[in-house]
Amino acid sequence: MKVKAIFQGANGFRVVWRLLIFLVVFTGCEAAIQTAVNHFAPSLLALEMALRQGALSPQGLLISEIVNLVSLAIGLAVMARIERRTFADYGLRRAGGSVRRLCEGVAWGLAMVTAIVLLQRAENVFDFGTLALSGSEASKMGLLWGAATLLVGFFEEIFFRGYIQYTLASGMGFWRAAAVSSLIFGASHIAADSFYNWQGLISATLAGLLFCMILRRTGSLWMAIGFHSAIDFAETFVFSPPTSKLQTASHLLNCSQHGSVWLTGGSVGPEASLNGLILFAVVFTLFSRFRFRAAPTNEPI
Repeated sequence: MKVKAIFQGANGFRVVWRLLIFLVVFTGCEAAIQTAVNHFAPSLLALEMALRQGALSPQGLLISEIVNLVSLAIGLAVMARIERRTFADYGLRRAGGSVRRLCEGVAWGLAMVTAIVLLQRAENVFDFGTLALSGSEASKMGLLWGAATLLVGFFEEIFFRGYIQYTLASGMGFWRAAAVSSLIFGASHIAADSFYNWQGLISATLAGLLFCMILRRTGSLWMAIGFHSAIDFAETFVFSPPTSKLQTASHLLNCSQHGSVWLTGGSVGPEASLNGLILFAVVFTLFSRFRFRAAPTNEPI
């Protein structure tokens, strides 16, 4: 076998090398930016480190996701040049309905988490409690959490579904790639978050499959970004019971939970409960039957 054939196929660099280049550029940029932040503004890095240890705050999340998004943008710019593509090819197509799709995703995400906690309340494992914030403070923190979780949605959807899913699909087909990218998505949460567990791995993997289905049905990432962001917003700002591993700052309600972690979701959140796993499957089935504008069959997404 010629050396060139190891690195290149009919479509340029082989999938494994494209993914490797992307990850090396991304992690290199992330490390460089974090080093710079640590040197010039160590207090900001302290907020991010607290986040990794389970102390959630919108400020820490914003810092973390800004670093991630800048690193991702550089990584995508490098890969777009190598692959002779544009950012739009990675699921960010501009269309008149982009904002509408984003808002539809937000509505779906909020509705899903609300349904989960209502089921948990009926099972007597979740209490809504009292208001923790009100008035201008609630509005201020709601906006901060909204901005932070929106950045999470943009970063994770573009990283996992926009690039990893897209690249894997070019070599193995959409649904095989969806299974692999969703497992990677689930495993990454355990590796990065101290409050995640194997129950969280299952829920994150199912969420990844759902977001892949939405991508397939709509032809872009916009609805998945809104859906993803809304789930995180609801579970951090609106419904956020304290646990032994996770403390969320400045949330709206003083919620509490008790009972089996399979019913509550534990430190991962309501999405990792049995109700959450069932609702992921239900919503996945619903989206599989919807007929949005699907991507052309000859494209990786």
